[in-house]
Amino acid sequence: IDDRQLLATIAPKALAPKSITVRILLPVGYSPAAEARYPVLYLFPGTSGHSYDWMTAGDAPKTTEPYRLITVSSDIGFDGDGGSWFTNWVDQHTALGKSQWETYDIHELVPWIDANLDTIRSRTGRAVAGLSMGGYGATELAARHPQLFVQQASFSGAPEIDRDLEARLGAEAVIGATMVGLNGVEANAPYGNHISDEINWEGHDPARLITNLRPVKLWFATADGLPGQYDDPVTDPGGYAGSGTVESLTHVSTDLFLKHLHEAHMTGYVYDYGKGTHTWPYWARDLRKFIPTLMQTFANPAPRPQRISYLSINPTWRQWGWQVSITRPQPLAFSRLSAAGRTGFVLGGNGMASVVTPPYYSPRGVYSVTKGGSTQHLVADETGRLHLSVPLGQSPRKVSVAINPN
Repeated sequence: IDDRQLLATIAPKALAPKSITVRILLPVGYSPAAEARYPVLYLFPGTSGHSYDWMTAGDAPKTTEPYRLITVSSDIGFDGDGGSWFTNWVDQHTALGKSQWETYDIHELVPWIDANLDTIRSRTGRAVAGLSMGGYGATELAARHPQLFVQQASFSGAPEIDRDLEARLGAEAVIGATMVGLNGVEANAPYGNHISDEINWEGHDPARLITNLRPVKLWFATADGLPGQYDDPVTDPGGYAGSGTVESLTHVSTDLFLKHLHEAHMTGYVYDYGKGTHTWPYWARDLRKFIPTLMQTFANPAPRPQRISYLSINPTWRQWGWQVSITRPQPLAFSRLSAAGRTGFVLGGNGMASVVTPPYYSPRGVYSVTKGGSTQHLVADETGRLHLSVPLGQSPRKVSVAINPN
């Protein structure tokens, strides 16, 4: 639609039969014939946002102009409704139909961008950021899929929605209001009921998955909700009252998340600018402040961790080349892969687990595997992966597995 912007209307299978739009901002001088590869920032809007918001209200074209960067901004809801909360909804039978938003973001949007643009097709050239609901989404997607992103950023986001009661009450109220008032569906459509589906809330709360983010560089901007540099509560008292209240809620969520980050002996950059409200001038400034840091991360990305740790409620998941599938009575329950590397791993949870390693080993090589005091010999497949069964039992426990050449 101009010399740098592309507008795409796409019909993802995960959201069928509905279509959504994606706005793509190319670097100056982008040319497929140049055979250059560019890093990508997935930049999400907030509640009732559109794919074009960052290009207009957020001043993204001017902010990114000096940088060799592709910026992708997708709708996060249908036709500017309340939004998706970035999850595969528990209720797939609302008036909005199929709402598998995490599947769309991770398994359709990212591969589609990589297939159609000259991107760096690995985590070292991929980041995710957003404002408000999009800030939550950026943190949640990075926490559930850390192998995909080298950097995360939340601008006035809610990176905690469940772990502490204070955050839980605020998130439940805001999410319920979004669903009922803006989406026209029942309040618990995305995550389910807090009583019967609490495990699903926990499994999508970045504050409960905080250790998954250890390999990801973290960046947070937040304010206290009081009128700041870009506010005039005298001439716009109604607007300030609403935007100030929402910013104060996201400030609480961010502070609680940062507390847990500190407890986990992890670090993140925090841009707490004190006074400020939930409005675009602050988010545009956040982006201006964030982009130089992002480009430094792309220039010097953290290497893949030597030992992998990953926490999930899903019965089947893939991260960092590891594949875990667990058969258990309850479909959702926490399992944790810890200290996973070429010489073994620790798996915690319950049920019967099947584990496939990354291609660490010689194809068809024989390896001794010790677990629970017994040793067996396994042959790596033709790709150099080992396929293991790990019985965890009915009650959650940890099983250590050692792998050595025969």
